[in-house]
Amino acid sequence: RLPLMMRATSRSMSSSRSLALLLLAPAAAALSHSRAALSSPRLSSPVASAAQQPQKVVSLTPASAVAFARGEMQLVSVPCDADSDGCLAFCDAEECAVVAPSGVVQRLKVGGYFALWFLLSVGYSITNKRVTNALPCPWSVATATVVVGSLFVNLLWLTGLRRRPRLSAATYRALIPIGTFHAIGHIAGTVGTAAGSVSFAQVVKAAGPVYACVLSAAVLKQAVSLRVWLSLAPIIAGVGLATLKELSFAWAALLGAVASDLALALRNVLSKQSMGALSTSDGDKLAPADMFGLLTCISAAVSVPAALLVEGRALPALWASAAAGYPAGSLGLAGQVAATGLYFYGYSEVAMKALNNVHPVTHAIGNTMRRVVIMLVCMVAFRTPMTPLGACGSALAIGGSYLYATVKQQEKAAEVKAAQAAAGADRGSENLEAW
Repeated sequence: RLPLMMRATSRSMSSSRSLALLLLAPAAAALSHSRAALSSPRLSSPVASAAQQPQKVVSLTPASAVAFARGEMQLVSVPCDADSDGCLAFCDAEECAVVAPSGVVQRLKVGGYFALWFLLSVGYSITNKRVTNALPCPWSVATATVVVGSLFVNLLWLTGLRRRPRLSAATYRALIPIGTFHAIGHIAGTVGTAAGSVSFAQVVKAAGPVYACVLSAAVLKQAVSLRVWLSLAPIIAGVGLATLKELSFAWAALLGAVASDLALALRNVLSKQSMGALSTSDGDKLAPADMFGLLTCISAAVSVPAALLVEGRALPALWASAAAGYPAGSLGLAGQVAATGLYFYGYSEVAMKALNNVHPVTHAIGNTMRRVVIMLVCMVAFRTPMTPLGACGSALAIGGSYLYATVKQQEKAAEVKAAQAAAGADRGSENLEAW
């Protein structure tokens, strides 16, 4: 009986070891995969990954660049130094020619986004103001802008350059009111810019955080801290001072900018309320670029009947009069309107790409500097006068918008840290109970 018991025990232990190995195999595979993922170099852009490490790393030569252009080499990320995130290199089966460190490429990419964001914003502000000066139909100009943007994004979807999002009926229903307020905000902003100076409109629109806080507290029932309310004081004081000392003041400019801020703040509040419904048919979260494209299309659908109702009768005569001042006539005027739409859509999308690559505070600094650049360039381009007190008010309002963004980001970071600490405490108590 003893040999039989020993053989049975041996078989039992063997089966137990087999069962343990079977249960541990997925965990071992996952651990191996996670270690490989952690040890692999981070890619700063969507480039190809090398199947295996090349045997030799060399400096970049013209021949390597020509080989890459011919498709004989691929752009991959390879290890460089222990202190760096890796390097981008042109690689084939035998060697890799280092192009630049990944950190340098990332900084160049972010710098390119910000430069393009500023250039397109200035281009939109100048072109839009020139068009509305020649064609005093701001509703129609604003509508044409979003129509051009909707045609552009649909062209991207139809050609396959961008994957068209598949949406459910519930998502479309949630997007309609958001797109409506997007249209109202854009039309009101164009009306304000047409009635007054671009610099004054930029100062008044810097008060957007004030409406955002009030609506968040009233509609979303979100608590707003005393620090945030205090950070709004420079904005309110600056806008008030700039308004009192604005030499080119017009009530239509002030009301248009205020209505634009209010409508865009309501758009953002509705977006937060509908966050759960804003997803594709596959259940994925709607990408920011697709979200903006869809809102542009809805804005065009809402704006066209509104513009026809307000300016439809006067538009043909005013268009003919404005086209007479262009060398190419109606074709030249239409080209300027189309350029306005492309500038507007372009700078809005580049701003999203910049935000995805930098810290929100860095983005807030960029947005503050963008307003300053637009004001200065448009003051020179349109010879807009400004008193010293008006300049102080403008600086105070724009600086206050940056202060508000900084305070909000600090509070958000503190909330995330507190949530992580609470989650860690909960996991500790669960582990203790399990033990």
